[in-house]
Amino acid sequence: MDINANIPKVNKNDLLTAVLEKLKLQFGTVDVGFFKGTHTYPNGKDVTEVAKKNDKGIGVPERPFMIPAAKKAANKIINITVQSIVGGMDEQQALSKAGELFVGFIQKEITNLKEPPNSPYTIAKKGSSNPLIDTGDMRSKVEWKLRTPK
Repeated sequence: MDINANIPKVNKNDLLTAVLEKLKLQFGTVDVGFFKGTHTYPNGKDVTEVAKKNDKGIGVPERPFMIPAAKKAANKIINITVQSIVGGMDEQQALSKAGELFVGFIQKEITNLKEPPNSPYTIAKKGSSNPLIDTGDMRSKVEWKLRTPK
């Protein structure tokens, strides 16, 4: 007797999206970056706005650091998070660890970014050729927050 079953093909991206959505609903997520209104420079500028302008090139040369950091961090953070959970760490601890790791990747990207370079005037004014570091405030204000499931 033959048994035929119509098993639909599953798109791997759709499956991954569905699994991540289920995990998000069950365990929460980690938000990483700059949070509006939490930090300001002495001149009153919001650190979030300065980071956004630099990352997107709004009024200054574009110096993307968020997406490049995410691309470099993604696989490592996923692997470490899964290993942490398998190793007995609870989900919130594992997500917290992921947040801390991702902060480090963003900070490293800010530190290592060299292109496009500062103008000679800017280098002379701030005494540094690092395009994204002047006082170090932006780099030090990268944060993570655990967002619990709703």
